[in-house]
Amino acid sequence: MAEIALRNVCKQFDSTHYGVKDFTLDIHDKEFVIFVGPSGCGKSTTLRLIAGLEDITDGELWIDGELCNYLESKERDMSMVFQNYALYPNMTVYGNIAYSLKIRKVPKKTIDQKVREVARILEIESLLDRKPAALSGGQKQRVAIGAAIIRQPKAFLMDEPLSNLDAKLRAQMRVELQKLHKQLDTTIIYVTHDQAEAMTLGTKIVVMKDGLIQQVDTPQNIYDHPVNKFVAGFVGAPTMNFIECEVEKEFDKTVLLFATTGPVKKVYPTGRNEEILRKEYLGKRVTLGIRPEDIYEYEEAKASGFAKNSAGIRETVVTREMLGAEVFLYFDEQHRTHAVRLEPSNQTKVGETVDLYFDPNRIHIFDTETEENILNLYRKGY
Repeated sequence: MAEIALRNVCKQFDSTHYGVKDFTLDIHDKEFVIFVGPSGCGKSTTLRLIAGLEDITDGELWIDGELCNYLESKERDMSMVFQNYALYPNMTVYGNIAYSLKIRKVPKKTIDQKVREVARILEIESLLDRKPAALSGGQKQRVAIGAAIIRQPKAFLMDEPLSNLDAKLRAQMRVELQKLHKQLDTTIIYVTHDQAEAMTLGTKIVVMKDGLIQQVDTPQNIYDHPVNKFVAGFVGAPTMNFIECEVEKEFDKTVLLFATTGPVKKVYPTGRNEEILRKEYLGKRVTLGIRPEDIYEYEEAKASGFAKNSAGIRETVVTREMLGAEVFLYFDEQHRTHAVRLEPSNQTKVGETVDLYFDPNRIHIFDTETEENILNLYRKGY
């Protein structure tokens, strides 16, 4: 069992620089929690604070109801997997996995049973006699994970363990880590800057920026309901499109007018979104956010019943990416490049124009000053 609670935890490096600030989070037993964010956001520092590799400047760390601020790393019963594998080059795979039990003077027969069981789970039984130099990157990472799980700790702490692997191997290892989490039925805290890893692995995602938590939620809720522009732009590939708009009234409708020097482009929000904008933001400037997959061509928009909710959004394609199952078209708007994801049957070429329609139920609206997602705030009654 591993119930981990951080209460207003801070890590201060000097008088003006905080690596982590006011970090409060509950990590429940058997959760797969992902710390995600850009380089320098404090995610690895937070992991090291939990592990006991860094001292907490302020706040409290509780593990299974015990205050652990001043416990040494070895007393916290955590296993850590690093980016650089941290294997002993002079030992075999068997020796690397067995090492933590050997120094605890566990009987040899028990060690052998545990090593072979771990090797079976990780499918590295044929590698037990090899040394790290004879292993591929993926094999080394499996050995490092094996050395961590053999101790059966309260929790596993993983600091960007897949970042040194190529794209194909990373995808394979993501699947293996998911399977491993189900087999071990234990708590995993995982650090990554790769939002694809975060979305596919985590049961709970913690998005960080500048040492502060931006949002904590399930992967789907993070994607569908980002609390602010940073989270919306960080999660998703290609990133969410952001377009500056004016909120105006047009007869009995509320309309979002693209703030552009060209022909007027309009999006008509519907339902609760329209009510919120009409009540709170008429005459104001906002940032419209929409993901590439929520933009359609006319026939698809007509079939879905929202072709009438966009007008005049004709864009010139500046780049085209054909990815087999989907095609991405890129266009410039307000001096920024935006993306739309369409069916692979689309044949629009670079330099040609395409008429686009925004799904009004999938738009996000961000306050230009606070960058908060105002539709989320008002739906929750804030």
